[in-house]
Amino acid sequence: MERTINLCPGIGASAHIIQHTELLFPSVYFEQPHLYLVQQGHKRVRWQQHEVVAHAGELLIIDGGQTVDIINGLSDEGVFSCQLLICDPQLFHVQHTPDENAPPAPFDAVLALRNLPCALMHSFETTSLALALKQRFPPIIIRHKMLEILLWLKQFNISFIHNEARDLTQRVRRCLATDPHNIWTAAKVAESLSMSEVVLRRKLSLENTALRNLMIDVRMSSALTLLQSTDWPISAISQHVGYESSSRFAERFRKRFGFAPTAIRGHQRIMEPGAIQPYRLSLMEVPE
Repeated sequence: MERTINLCPGIGASAHIIQHTELLFPSVYFEQPHLYLVQQGHKRVRWQQHEVVAHAGELLIIDGGQTVDIINGLSDEGVFSCQLLICDPQLFHVQHTPDENAPPAPFDAVLALRNLPCALMHSFETTSLALALKQRFPPIIIRHKMLEILLWLKQFNISFIHNEARDLTQRVRRCLATDPHNIWTAAKVAESLSMSEVVLRRKLSLENTALRNLMIDVRMSSALTLLQSTDWPISAISQHVGYESSSRFAERFRKRFGFAPTAIRGHQRIMEPGAIQPYRLSLMEVPE
């Protein structure tokens, strides 16, 4: 089966990540919570003065709204692989039972669960399968499978909270991520966020952010996800994130991450160009 990102709006997404070279991905931003069930190698996450490492058979959790450095370490066979589940925030209110009056207990931005119950691993695998075969599953079944994962995490006192974007930079990033191929002008972004272009630029400046830099980072982050989680040829990924020139894309990618796009896949064979079906990767819609 050819790898792709399996997206169900309002529920979440799944992917199978494969990497053939150990690389450092600096300052990667996460919009939604990501759950990584490591299969081969290990996943190392660093943020501020902290570090968490998850090995094969362990579950790594990165909460939404975090910016972290990531290193995917290779196994003895020279490969890193993991199953990824991304949770849509629309499900978060369902993970709490009606008699719970206290707010959810906070947890660190990143944590690893070890010695996982076999039943939790089975739930993770069947949820991934339901998302991958979404054409054969009623959406309500897929939704319940994802809720099952959230309820399992609740057993470990882990609950997610749907926080609104804390600043304009996050709101703009969310807007741009809905369509990284689009040429987002300041006027378009301002209209999407119901503000004037002058106010948009001024507020971004106060947050030490430039729209152009945000657009580049969103595009490169989207490309990184596609390189790890799909079998798309690099030329198709380049076009999907708004670059008609593959060489220009590779140059921009190298400047952002410090290595070429081909470094992620090593000598892995990829799909032919005709097999591509572009789609949006974001689980969030543009705010009204």
